[in-house]
Amino acid sequence: MSLAENISLKAFWDAVEQRLAACAADELRAILRAMAQGTPPAGRHAFLAQLEPVGEVIALQQEIEQDALLSDIDDLLSDLQATIEKGGGAWNERDDWNETDDEDSLGPYAEFVAPLVTLFDRAAAAFDTGNLPLARDAYEALSEAFNSEDDYGRGISAPDLIGVDMREASARHLRAIYETEPLANRPQTLSAQMRRANSSLYLPRPTLASLLQISPRPLPDQEQFLADWITFLRTQSDSDADAWLREAVRLAHGTPGLETLARAEGVSRPRAYLDWFAALAGEGKDRELLVAAQEALTLLPNGLPIRAAVADHLCAAAARLGETQIVRDGRWAAFLIKPTLPRLLDLWEAAPAGPEQSTEMRRALPHAQDRLAHPPANQDVAFAGGDDLERPVWVNPITLAHAALLAEDFGAAQRLADSLQVLGWSSSNPQGAVVPCLLALLTGKLPDALPPNLAKLWQEGLQQSYLATSTVFGTQGDPLPKRLERAYTQSFARVSLAYNQQATLLAWCLEVAQKRTHAIVGGQHRKSYDKAAILTVACAEVLQLRGDRAAASGLVNETRTRFPRHRAFLTELTTAVQAMERSLR
Repeated sequence: MSLAENISLKAFWDAVEQRLAACAADELRAILRAMAQGTPPAGRHAFLAQLEPVGEVIALQQEIEQDALLSDIDDLLSDLQATIEKGGGAWNERDDWNETDDEDSLGPYAEFVAPLVTLFDRAAAAFDTGNLPLARDAYEALSEAFNSEDDYGRGISAPDLIGVDMREASARHLRAIYETEPLANRPQTLSAQMRRANSSLYLPRPTLASLLQISPRPLPDQEQFLADWITFLRTQSDSDADAWLREAVRLAHGTPGLETLARAEGVSRPRAYLDWFAALAGEGKDRELLVAAQEALTLLPNGLPIRAAVADHLCAAAARLGETQIVRDGRWAAFLIKPTLPRLLDLWEAAPAGPEQSTEMRRALPHAQDRLAHPPANQDVAFAGGDDLERPVWVNPITLAHAALLAEDFGAAQRLADSLQVLGWSSSNPQGAVVPCLLALLTGKLPDALPPNLAKLWQEGLQQSYLATSTVFGTQGDPLPKRLERAYTQSFARVSLAYNQQATLLAWCLEVAQKRTHAIVGGQHRKSYDKAAILTVACAEVLQLRGDRAAASGLVNETRTRFPRHRAFLTELTTAVQAMERSLR
């Protein structure tokens, strides 16, 4: 588990001391007896050993072991280097080395994992007992184990040491550096080591807070260091330095310091606004947060992607204050800069239930169309903060399709999907959203009452919409497919189509469905035979519900006749028909 998921060492020891101080001797005995009763038989000797007082002999033995720590590390690294120089020995002679299972993925390097875990434990013990110079030297030496590779790029990496919490190990190392480095050199040295930990150990960006929380001891010279740290970081211009500066300002000056930083430098350091807003939210100052977020939106450039995150803070505060119109305005500000499917649904959900929701979609549709036609110029923006807050959005055609469908502009949805290939519905092909939606609409039923094959097609369309438009950074709240289904349930309940429009849309859906089925089965895409069968019978279910049983039977029979020798497909088709027939009984 990561350091963020565990209770920090400082918090743990603070809690232990608080509980010990609150307990009388009799209460402590009762606690120990309860722990003893819960000890399994195999652990009884170990439990009794823990009750022995730590004497001078044990302390001396630990001291001797620690004195040998650096030489033990050197010996292991020498052995590891010798193995690396051999290039893996017999492992390289295997033809299937790159196809081995996980247990054999390290080959001859696997034998070094357990000794390295033990050495990391000993380095942690040196730190915990206050031998910081030894801990610093030990961690720096141990990091060399990750810097060597054989000619095939193989070796040991930090994630291979399953028994070591690398975030805690890194925090101990950085704290040892801090406490053993002269005050004047700490900013430069700590910055270099924090960058190294970030790049070589596959860890998130280290923080100063991790140094505070890894030990119950107060951080020496904290006030002076924070001042020096802030001064030094202002000379740096990268995203790491910006994050560390904002953290240092918060630690040194609290929320007022973040406010000062945001007001003075928020345009050039827009994440300072977000830190300030988070602090205000944590203090329950929603009115101040709302005003501050509105101010930020007036100052930040209109094309800046991080405006969407500012608008999110605005909406959260406004929602808690019951300011519904401000929520709607904030949702629009976020959608204009990042027109994604989740933010499209934010617009729908913020509007009053009823026709005004469709009106919001008609406002959103041309903006999404324009952004699709004119994508952002910068197509290679890094995730500077470990998130996508500063990354521009490329509109996915599926987002545009749902905007058209929820706007009740079914002609626009049809035109968007009409010219595309009938294969590839599992990617960003909007046909996979448009066809199931129109078929469901044409049944006259709400989504929760669809017949079995159409229900499967419908759910698959919602799920693929989510997969095609999602990013690595998820959103909180209900899953996107549920939000989509809820929106369409509201929409279908009030949509009324003229007969001619229904006939046109149905004919188009049937044409696309037949082309897709023929492409899948005729092209022998065996893994998709079930999809073709479900699509065909879903169309038949729509015809059945519209009272045209002859057309429904004709569609299924024509499909059977067209592919008489494709037994696997016919089996899938029979299964789908049987599901339809059971639902009609």
